[in-house]
Amino acid sequence: MDSQGNGKNNINNNNNKEEQNMNNPNQFKLMTDWWQQNSPMAWGEMYNEYITYIASMTKIYKEYIERSEKMTELYKELAINTEKMTELYKESVKSTERMTNHWLNKFPNPTSSKEQRKEKQVNKLKTKNKK
Repeated sequence: MDSQGNGKNNINNNNNKEEQNMNNPNQFKLMTDWWQQNSPMAWGEMYNEYITYIASMTKIYKEYIERSEKMTELYKELAINTEKMTELYKESVKSTERMTNHWLNKFPNPTSSKEQRKEKQVNKLKTKNKK
């Protein structure tokens, strides 16, 4: 019998709690907050914000693509200019070689000072030996 009495008390306690919750103004505030967040209007607003966000991101991505294409064109132009510079340096080297060879043919390379000393010593020895 005690268990039946406890069961009735539990039911009465639950009913009292529900009545207290219904009289609690915070309960309604929580409910209205929940409804405002989850109502079709709130979802519509969120969806509109999402669409605006996607549109701005699309614009940023398009600008990124345009700038990437421009950078690609600049790199291609840089590669062409680098090839031209390489050709100019090659021409400069050839021209410098021709000029150096020309002047070397005009004025033969003088012997080095060591070679000149050896020649002088050899000549001195030859002249002494002849006497």
